[in-house]
Amino acid sequence: MTERTWIPRTICYHEPKVHDYQLYFQLTKINLYFLLPFAILGTIFNSAALICLYNPPRISSGVFIYLRALLILDHCQIIMTSSAAFIPQFCDNHHSPNHTFYQFCMFERRFMKHLLPRLETTINGMHFWMVAALSTHRYWKISRPVISRIRDTAVRAQTIIITMLCVAAVYRAPTFLLELELKKKPTWRIQRRPEMTQVLSLYRLIYHSIIDPALSNLVPFIWMAIFSLLTLYEIFRSRDFTYRRLYFHFNDSKDRHATFATCFSNRAENMRQRQEWRATVSVILIILLYLVFHSLQFYNVIRKWQLLINAQCPTRTDYVQSEISNVLSMFSASVNAFVYIAFTNRLQRYIRQIMRRTSRSLSTSTDPPLSPPPSTVALEHPLTSA
Repeated sequence: MTERTWIPRTICYHEPKVHDYQLYFQLTKINLYFLLPFAILGTIFNSAALICLYNPPRISSGVFIYLRALLILDHCQIIMTSSAAFIPQFCDNHHSPNHTFYQFCMFERRFMKHLLPRLETTINGMHFWMVAALSTHRYWKISRPVISRIRDTAVRAQTIIITMLCVAAVYRAPTFLLELELKKKPTWRIQRRPEMTQVLSLYRLIYHSIIDPALSNLVPFIWMAIFSLLTLYEIFRSRDFTYRRLYFHFNDSKDRHATFATCFSNRAENMRQRQEWRATVSVILIILLYLVFHSLQFYNVIRKWQLLINAQCPTRTDYVQSEISNVLSMFSASVNAFVYIAFTNRLQRYIRQIMRRTSRSLSTSTDPPLSPPPSTVALEHPLTSA
């Protein structure tokens, strides 16, 4: 039988740490100077956003559930990306028994070395599809306002999110079950299967080269772009779009015979519409930022297919671009925190309180001291007292 010449026997097995030390140090500097500061700032900002979203205004909408889930996935993405990048670099300097973290680094080499990159890929895929689900939810909320008001509940949003995360975990299961194996001798350790990771088999060609780049990058990227454009189109197309009416007619009405019940119901509806409008703006900003900062990742997928078709191996530029895309992804997860904080009124209230207190302190320090008020007590004269 003739062998298929369009599939090479082996893949481009190239690790910068082993085969190209100059490239390895270059990638290490990128992680140290860019990825680490973004990871620290992103953790702080997302913690502040989690505090602001802990008790949001109560409206009957599932957008809070989606935003909280996306915020938690932002945390997980920052933690897993930082761990997969810095723990191996940290353990490179702890390889002797007299080193401080020798035991931890031995545990990392035996169990976490091949496990962390796959966990990072799983979290990134969940994060990508969560943003796509958020864009779909916002378009459904705007295009079907009557049906969504009845069916858009927190329980429904939780069910959709749990189902989507379970499907994403099942989809990533082959990378753990088929590519990794647990060895007992000479010591317990997790190692890769060479026939699944170092040889371009039919499984690796279909799963890692075709299905995974499409479902983890291209499809959700195009998905959220289309639904974002449709959401903007629905906003500007509908003349009766109630989310644009931030103030209802009762504010400008001169009818003094309106009941207090109608006034309070209109005020509650006004507050609800304000929150829905703020949610729409926040979701669109998150999606736009995501599309901007993940455009290089989209290019990397196209570049991967180009190298596969031409039977070429990646160059140094490809490795650097892949590392820069990770930095931009980390920056995107950090910038989203400002959108979460702006989603609530707490930041606005805090700024107003600070400005009010500052103006009061400045006014009290610059005003001259007040003179005592004149006395109004009438003194009796001895000649007029009689």
